[in-house]
Amino acid sequence: MKPDIGLQLYSLREKCGENFENVLKEVSRAGYDGVEFYSFFDINSDDMGEMLKKYNLKALGTHTSADILTNELDELIKYCYELEIEYISLAWYDSADRDGWLRLCEKAEKWGEKMRRNGIHFMYHNHAHEFEPRFSGEMAEDIILKNTSPGNVSLELDCYWVTHAGLEAAEYLTKNISRIKTIHIKDMADRTEKKMTEVGTGIIDCRGLYDISAQAGFKWVAIEQDDIRIDPFESIRISINNLRK
Repeated sequence: MKPDIGLQLYSLREKCGENFENVLKEVSRAGYDGVEFYSFFDINSDDMGEMLKKYNLKALGTHTSADILTNELDELIKYCYELEIEYISLAWYDSADRDGWLRLCEKAEKWGEKMRRNGIHFMYHNHAHEFEPRFSGEMAEDIILKNTSPGNVSLELDCYWVTHAGLEAAEYLTKNISRIKTIHIKDMADRTEKKMTEVGTGIIDCRGLYDISAQAGFKWVAIEQDDIRIDPFESIRISINNLRK
């Protein structure tokens, strides 16, 4: 069964600030199955659910911060439960020393355990720095895998940033597939400037990554493009059309 294809709404963050409901309309019109949030835009869960239903979109997951996970986890779980969101990702973290990453692992175990008891998966979303061998040759991403349990902590593998760090995304995905729940699919124009580009127009085998995800039984994957240089709504249409080819 093929995974649903969602859009990480951070791709359209400026448009979200202008008219959030119109963004959902355009995402639906482009052919996406759902969305991954990065904010709920001060919209209560009932109203958000009605808008998603109106445009036939699923609430696939959400990104959040360490601060919210620390101080507002109960509220976040409640909101996600009401929208039937089963995946919460820590969007960003960094530490200059290994102990900082180990402290994150301790917190992640607690966050993940609480989410699991409420039917939600906790995931860590990477950028490039997690794949730099900064700690006596060890990468932060591997520190996370070694010091958290599969039941409480999974990865949301951002394949663009894996490639940006100089690794092969398909190889890392396949090797660690048992710890990965979903992926971010975004493309890279070239390996020199490493600019983001629409899915299917760059050097990353995005369709191959989607096929690996399908074989692994992922429920969904998310297209994301942090840096869009054409009309944003046209960009998301190009990406999903190329991925569905």
